[in-house]
Amino acid sequence: MGNIDLKNKKIIVVGGNGYLGQFLVKKLKKQGALVYIISRHCEPSPNNFTVDITNFTETYNVIQQIQPDIIYHLAASISRNRDFSIYENMAKVNVQGSLNVLKSLKNIDAHFVYTSSSEVYGNNTSPFHENQIPQPVSPYSLTKTNAEVLIKTYCNINNKKYTNLRVFNFYGECMPEDFFIPQMIETLKRGEDFNMTKGEQVRDFLYVGDVVDALILTAQRKDTYGETMNVCSGKGTQLSQLAKAVNNTMKTEAKIVLGAIPYRDNEVWEMIGDKSKIKRITGFEPKTSIEAGIEIVINNS
Repeated sequence: MGNIDLKNKKIIVVGGNGYLGQFLVKKLKKQGALVYIISRHCEPSPNNFTVDITNFTETYNVIQQIQPDIIYHLAASISRNRDFSIYENMAKVNVQGSLNVLKSLKNIDAHFVYTSSSEVYGNNTSPFHENQIPQPVSPYSLTKTNAEVLIKTYCNINNKKYTNLRVFNFYGECMPEDFFIPQMIETLKRGEDFNMTKGEQVRDFLYVGDVVDALILTAQRKDTYGETMNVCSGKGTQLSQLAKAVNNTMKTEAKIVLGAIPYRDNEVWEMIGDKSKIKRITGFEPKTSIEAGIEIVINNS
């Protein structure tokens, strides 16, 4: 199957104002694509639409007006909370919102690319591969699992093109401080010690630029249609090792204090992805090592 040239393709990025969305939009524009952003928070302009995807009519009208060739669905309500009191609101955005976007593609032949999460694997045995049955461990990972199944079912019944991408932990410059790596860096920059668990958990970290490459390769290839793929590095990094790398690179008096806070209930100890499928289908290979990535983040924060 031939590659698809993104030049002059109409591409919608739902959640294009979010952290990952901003990097993706920039790269798509470099490829010469005609990019439109749908977001709850954005300055309205001919290419930016302030839309809440939980509102079907608004979503439908905008998507029908644009008639996209490709639509990236990045918008999500995210929480690490294990409490089910958040489930209804989260499902409204992550599940019903996804259905609203899909239904808005009526009579439009677009490729729907969904960013799911490595969280859907939960307590599966790592390295995680796409044939494992999801085992969500939180309301958030449950809604992402539900959305994946919804997309697959809806698209198969309605003969639509889709790809589900299970994105693993990513990081990058200017990331909001409620994420682990930026939180650590910003705390140390203020000269304060950073308290964390013992850091025995192992995670598969990806630099944001590599995630964007995977998203773009997915849209450029027809053989991604109907597939579910991991977006990961395939390498595990222990959080305590990551902390040491940050501490060493930063040359600060402040310290990272391992073991200062307890582990969470149902802590997932190892989350490493198997990247063989996405590599086979798209040729994706992460370019930025964790050491190089951390350096970029520290120098650009």
